[in-house]
Amino acid sequence: MPPAPRNSSEPAEQAPPGKDVSALALASLAKHDLPLTPHTFAVWYEYHRGGIPELNRVLNIMIGNTVGMTEERFSALHTKYLGEPEAFMSLRGTSERMQKTIGDVLSLINTAGQDADRFGAAVQQANGQFVNREISLEGLVRSLLTEAQEVVSRSKKLEAELNRNSELMKSLQRTLDDARRDALTDGLTALANRRHFDETMQALAGRAMNDGLDLSLILFDIDHFKRINDTFGHPVGDQVLQLVAATLRKNLRQHDFAARYGGEEFAVLLPETDVHDGVRFGDRLREAFASHRIVVRESRQPIGVVTVSAGVAAYIPGESMAGWLNRADGALYAAKQGGRNCVKEAEAATAA
Repeated sequence: MPPAPRNSSEPAEQAPPGKDVSALALASLAKHDLPLTPHTFAVWYEYHRGGIPELNRVLNIMIGNTVGMTEERFSALHTKYLGEPEAFMSLRGTSERMQKTIGDVLSLINTAGQDADRFGAAVQQANGQFVNREISLEGLVRSLLTEAQEVVSRSKKLEAELNRNSELMKSLQRTLDDARRDALTDGLTALANRRHFDETMQALAGRAMNDGLDLSLILFDIDHFKRINDTFGHPVGDQVLQLVAATLRKNLRQHDFAARYGGEEFAVLLPETDVHDGVRFGDRLREAFASHRIVVRESRQPIGVVTVSAGVAAYIPGESMAGWLNRADGALYAAKQGGRNCVKEAEAATAA
C-alpha cells in the first residue's frame, strides 16, 4: 500500500472525558486513508485514549514527519505496544468479529451515500419533467415527497443499524481491553507483571534519555519470606504478597509504576526522580510496610512485622536495561547482607 495522503501534520485529537473514543479512531483511519482492521483500529483507539504515552509520542512523530502510514506500520506498532500475548491470540474470534462489525459500518455508510445520490437524481429528474411540462407542480411536489419519505424511512433504519453496530464495536473493544489488561497484570497482586514492567522500563528509559530527565529504579523483596511460607503455608504467604502490593499502591505517586518482578520481589520505576530522592522514597515505602502488624485472616494468629530490603539505582543514559537492573539488584543484595530492613544506593557506573 502506498504512503497515505495527509490532510494535516498536527497530532490527532485526544479524547476529552465523555468523548466517544471509537468515533475518533474511525475518523483518524479515514483521515489517513488506512484500512479498517483490528490492528489499525486498536492502535488509533489506544492513541486517542492516551493510555500508552510512548505509543502517542511515536505516532505523533509519524504524523509530524509525514511518514507514510500503512497497514504494515500499524501492525508493527500493535505488536510493539499492544502485543500479541496468548490472551489476545485466544480472542482471535473477537478480533474477527470486530473486523466484520467495522465492515458492516462501512457498508451502512456506503448505503446512506447511495440513498443520497438516488434522492438527488430523483430531484433532478422530477425538476426536468416539470420544466418540460411533463408533470404539474402538484405532481412534482407529490413525487418529491414520496421519494423523501422513502429516504427518511431508509435513513432511520440505517441510523438504528449504525447505533447497534457502534455499541457492538464498543463491547468488543472492552473485551480486547480486558484481555490486554489481564495479559499485563499479575493475577495475585493486581500489579503489573514482569512483561509489562520490561516494556515500561524500556519506554521510560528512552524518554528519560531523550528529554534529559531523571529516572530511578527500586528493587525490593520481602525479608524471610520463605520462613513465612514454611511456617504458615503458601495461602498466608499469598496474603502477605497482596498486603505488600496494596501498601505499595497506596504510597505511589500518580506517575510512578510498580510491578511484581517475580516471587516475593517487586520493582518500582520513579520518573523524574534522582537516586537520592529514590532512596528517600524507598525508605518511606520500607517504613510503610513495617508499620503493619500482620495476623492470619482465618485463625488471627500473629505473623508479626513484615520488612523489606531494597536497592535503588538511577538510570544512566545509554545504559542497557540489564546493566541497570544488575546495579539495582547488587544494591538489594547489599541491603540483605547489611542486616535487611534497609535501603541501599547502587554504586555508580558508566554507560557501556
